[in-house]
Amino acid sequence: MEKLEVFGANMLKGKVRISGSKNASLPILAATLLSDKKIQLSNLPKVKDIETMISLLKSLDVKIKYLKNNKSISIENNKKNKTFVSYHLVKTMRAGILALGPLLARYS
Repeated sequence: MEKLEVFGANMLKGKVRISGSKNASLPILAATLLSDKKIQLSNLPKVKDIETMISLLKSLDVKIKYLKNNKSISIENNKKNKTFVSYHLVKTMRAGILALGPLLARYS
């Protein structure tokens, strides 16, 4: 385990960039199915599960503009979505189940 010890009376200053969390981003992406407004998310991690969740949302007719350079996306979900997702998308990640709740809440 790394340790940082500071000796002396000098104040620390600087900036630390915090990376995005996959486990926080996946439920937020699934929850965007509940809204019909434009949503912008930033600081998404660059991992396969995030890409798969975005593909899952696109398969449900959600419009997504994905900017890989600054790790942000714009989501527009203003029309009635499809309610069927191909098995080959959800079998690759356990987080696919997260889309069930918002779909059930919106269309039941």
